[in-house]
Amino acid sequence: REPDYAGTVYDCPVCGGDASIEFENGATIVCDKCGKTKILLSFKSNGDMVTVSENNGQYYEVEPDVRAALAKVEAAKASKPEGIQKSLAIISANNDLATAYNNTGREGLAENLASESLKSIGILFEGGEEVVEEYCDQASLCAAFASARSDYDLAQKIYDSALIDMDGIKSVSVASLKVKRGLLWTKKDNAAAETHLKDALEIIGDGDTKEYPDPYIRVIAYDALRGISGKRMDPVAEESYLIKSIEERKRLLDQDPDAPEYRVVELVDAMGYYAEKLSRGGDDNMAEDLLKDAEEIARKYNRAEAEAYAVMSTIRYQQNMKRPLPDNFSETMTKIIDTFVASPAKDKRLKESLAQAYMFRSMVIDPEDYDALVSDIGNAYDLLLDLAYRGDVNEMFLMSAARSYLILLNMKNPEKAKSVRQELNEIGISQKHLDTSARSTIGNSGKRTKVDYKEKVDKPLPGRRLKRQPIKKKE
Repeated sequence: REPDYAGTVYDCPVCGGDASIEFENGATIVCDKCGKTKILLSFKSNGDMVTVSENNGQYYEVEPDVRAALAKVEAAKASKPEGIQKSLAIISANNDLATAYNNTGREGLAENLASESLKSIGILFEGGEEVVEEYCDQASLCAAFASARSDYDLAQKIYDSALIDMDGIKSVSVASLKVKRGLLWTKKDNAAAETHLKDALEIIGDGDTKEYPDPYIRVIAYDALRGISGKRMDPVAEESYLIKSIEERKRLLDQDPDAPEYRVVELVDAMGYYAEKLSRGGDDNMAEDLLKDAEEIARKYNRAEAEAYAVMSTIRYQQNMKRPLPDNFSETMTKIIDTFVASPAKDKRLKESLAQAYMFRSMVIDPEDYDALVSDIGNAYDLLLDLAYRGDVNEMFLMSAARSYLILLNMKNPEKAKSVRQELNEIGISQKHLDTSARSTIGNSGKRTKVDYKEKVDKPLPGRRLKRQPIKKKE
């Protein structure tokens, strides 16, 4: 058969012969013998949407990736001889089909298919077959589907059930499964998660992870254990895991100098975070050495974005120490801003750092240059407001930018100022809250925030994270 749309083979839903597909007022299958047959949208009794042939109402798939995956499933089922390899081939083909379903918006079908495959592998495992790696991979896939629906309890149960079966088995696959289970820790569950993470580290030992499916498996475990230690109010363990994470990242980058830039960014960002903790503890000498080391690492690997993050960490530290700004400060901030704006990543870390960079640059703009001030502070405000709508912004930082922005807008653009106040009101920040908070150091997420505790505050205090808000698109 000759492939048609996207290299996919189509058959006639009437006679089963060779056919092609065309898209005009929907999908239509074209057969030289039977003519045109429309493919219609229909719904199953459970509400699932399905495409069916108009001639008999039977399911007919039009998506190329799904058709290709269905063909793989049929080929695997027809393969010879019977046995473990055939069973694994069918499971693998079904996983490809689940992925295709998921990518075409049929998440329920995908999850159900993956769950059926997990049951099949479980039966093989109980029968004594060597399918540890496949079992771990399938459990991870099913848990990922559950997590995507925010059903973390089910995800934990999937991991726990598989790990009970894997008890006593020490392999890379089991270690990876334990780490993934450990990442699902909660306040009531952190003891079990901690045990799994430590078990994983014991299985891995001190060996080289370069050839592992994820070479950063130790880093992931250290970072999760650091988070658990922090929640448990154990600063000694928290610092220990942070140091181990940093050292492991350095080792992995030495092994792979061509690693993606985000790996270097993660390292220098962690070093900046540690430097801030050291400074708060009074160890400024070690903090400064760490910041210098971070900048040198970014330059060593010739990564502009990582260097921008490292320099931003240094600037935040210098601002917290009340040090004077260097003569080339504006040029430095412009370079950092340009680097962040050009970055393909648009995550929280980048948006928050870019907002800080705009605020820092505004500090050295001529007070008479109104347009430049409004532009930089307005850009910072917009970035932080977007994070607020997504439920993850530092309120103190947002209020600092908003307060400065409103002062400028009140001078020449009262209508825009009114609009900004409305936006802030929608996320629980009133003018009253802005007036009772003092503008603190821009780069510091929580220190030196002044609040009048004598006055009743019915909204979150500065420095606290805003609760998740529904995303509202700006007009």
